Order: sequence, then structure tokens, then C-alpha cells
Amino acid sequence: MKILLNHIPNTLNYGSSMMAENLVYYLSKELGENTAFVCDSKSDEDLQRIKESTNIKELSGDRLAGTEIPGRSALSKLVNYRRFLVEKVRKYENMGIVGMIVLGGDDLSEYYAGSRIALELVRLRVFSKYMRVFLAGQTVGPFSSWRVPLARRMLRDCIVYTRDPLTKHYLLEDLRLKKVYESRDLAWLDLPVQNDKNIQDSILAKYGLHPNEYIVLVPSGFAGQYSENRAQYNLRWLDIVNSLGSIESLTEKKIVVLGHVVQSDINDDRNVIRYIANQSDDLSRQRIIPILDEMLPVEARMILGNGYFTITGRMHAAVSTFQMGKPAISLSYSVKYRGVIGEGLGMKDLVIEARGDDLWESGKIVDLVMDKVDYVLSNYDSLVSRIKPAVEENKKLAMSQIEDIANKLEGKPHR
Repeated sequence: MKILLNHIPNTLNYGSSMMAENLVYYLSKELGENTAFVCDSKSDEDLQRIKESTNIKELSGDRLAGTEIPGRSALSKLVNYRRFLVEKVRKYENMGIVGMIVLGGDDLSEYYAGSRIALELVRLRVFSKYMRVFLAGQTVGPFSSWRVPLARRMLRDCIVYTRDPLTKHYLLEDLRLKKVYESRDLAWLDLPVQNDKNIQDSILAKYGLHPNEYIVLVPSGFAGQYSENRAQYNLRWLDIVNSLGSIESLTEKKIVVLGHVVQSDINDDRNVIRYIANQSDDLSRQRIIPILDEMLPVEARMILGNGYFTITGRMHAAVSTFQMGKPAISLSYSVKYRGVIGEGLGMKDLVIEARGDDLWESGKIVDLVMDKVDYVLSNYDSLVSRIKPAVEENKKLAMSQIEDIANKLEGKPHR
């Protein structure tokens, strides 16, 4: 059985890669050894990273996104794009592909896709007319203006597994879709080699880390989602680091500053990490461990999950921290944080609404973060006790979509 995987272009976005790894690994276990995947990945290096992380070799690449479509007008481009998609579908049918699974988490939102959302939706509509299309672990929308009726029409034949209750309500009530099932983000599942203690010991030893003896900061390089003032944005992350140094109960703990999206462009988390490392005061610099290396997602999870707690602007860094039983303070810029962490995990008290120039220019964001740090330190044991059962429930819901996709691909009824 051959399956097309869509929206996994960059495996150096560890969150996106975790979702892809878990989908490939667990779906292969459900369907058996004769399962093969055709991946919409940018490069052979991306494919190799997934193979290395899953020990599954039946992966090949075929780039679906990023194709330049000719046309003098928007209408002519749309007509040509549809023709291109139909040709692609026929090619995939001839290859024996039986369905397409779309990952990406929240790629179908106005936060990222912007004007491209129409092309994304048209692609799903065309494919769903010819083969089964599954949207796995999704936050979809919310959409505005003309995108609402377009999404309602284009998604009507897709099977959507949401990753939070808010998305399920939105798709059922606002878009009035029918094939919607509540699930959870695929990254809640154990990564394929997560329980290999040698990986944990090796990555911690590489950076001189000991469990619970450090705090992790993941400053998102996606500054524009928080503030248009990138200079002030970087400065406030530096202020957070320096403020942590003033908390007496944390003076013996190192501060690991880790990138979770390391894709060598303006949104690379390492841009902020370099700024912090170069500009921090002398006292903080003695405690900071800036990590600029590329690594496998499971190695990033080992660093996150063995820290005392995490402060992050990348949602999947919070997921990995919680997944290993530790608290994470999330700086939110979109509805996905409230859905996945707040509603889905029941940790609203650890989410900060952090989008807006004033928060960063005034420095108020630093106060909000430090208030949450005080809250975590004062309630640490009770938070940890809440995390484990919540994560276990999310694992079950995440796995349910993989089981259901396997059943549908094999022609079995919905569980």
C-alpha cells in the first residue's frame, strides 16, 4: 500500500518532523511492512532524517508544493494550477497511491498561508475528488472574509482529525463540515526511538547537562508573529534570561537556549539565540548554554524533557516538555496554543497571550513571563501531577486517528 504524505517540507522544524515521524512509524505498524510512503519533502536530506528517526526505509520523495504555475492573471493561474493537480493525481494513481495524508498542524490557517490559502484549499478539493484525503492532527482556521465559504466548499470531502476541541467546534459549527473527528497532535505520542536511553545520555553529555539541573528557553525566530519590532523582540528575550538570574531558587541551574526551528533564514530560532549569547550580562553568560547545532527531533525532546521547566515561543517545544512530564510556559501568537495546550491538555494557566507590539516594546511581556515562572516554582509538584494523566489521555486520542486512518485505508468501518 502506497500513501502520499503532504506538508512535511522541512525536517529542521522539529515539531513538523515529530508529527511526520510518528505518522510514518505508527501507521506502518498498523498497516504492516508492505506500506510505502511518498513524501512531499524538499530534499533527500529531509527524507534521510525521517528514515534515521523511524528506522523505516520505504520512503521516497515527490515535491508537490512550491511549483511555479504559469498564467497572466489570477484566473488563468488557477485554471493552470487545477490542470497541474489533476495530472499529479493521475500520476499518483498510476503509482498505486491509495490516499493522501496532510500534516503540518496549522498550515491551513491565515497565520502562515496568507494569500496562498486559496491554492492550498483548491489542492485539497481536487485530490479529495479522486482519492481519500485525511487531514491529521490539525488546527484549521479560523478563516475570514471570502475564505470562509471557500474552505467550507473545498474541505467538504476531506476527513479531518482535529488536534484540539476548539478546532472541532469551529469545523462543525462554523464551517459545517461533516467528516470531523476529535483527536490530538501527533507529537504527543512517544517518538519512535524516544525510549533509547543511550540517545538521552549521549545528547545530555554532549552539552554537559544533568536532569533537572537546567531551565530551557526556546525563543522563536518567528518574531513577526509577536511584534513588528524585531529589535525590541530580541531584547525582551534577553531581559527574560537576565531576569531568571535574579531568582534565588534558580541560581544553581543552567539556562539552556535551544532552537526548535533551525532552517537558516530570517525565522531561524538561532538568530535570537546568538543575540542572547552575545548580549547577556556577565552573570547570566556564565550560566547560559546556547545550542546552535542541528539535531534529530528526539534529541531536542530529550533536552527539553530533562530540564526543570521550559519557556517557549515554539508550541511543539512545549508539547515535548509536557510529554516528558515537565511544565512549559508558552508564549502564544495564535489560537493553536489555546487549543492544544490550554483546552486539549488543560494547561490554560501556563499560556501567555504574547502577540502585540506594546507587550514587547513596553517590556510588559517580561513581567508576564516572570509571573508565570513564579507560579511554576510555587506550584511545581501539583503541576507535574496534573501533567501525566493529561498527556496519557492526549496520547490515546492522538493514536485513535492513526488507527482510524488505517481502518479506512483497509476498508474497515470507523472505530
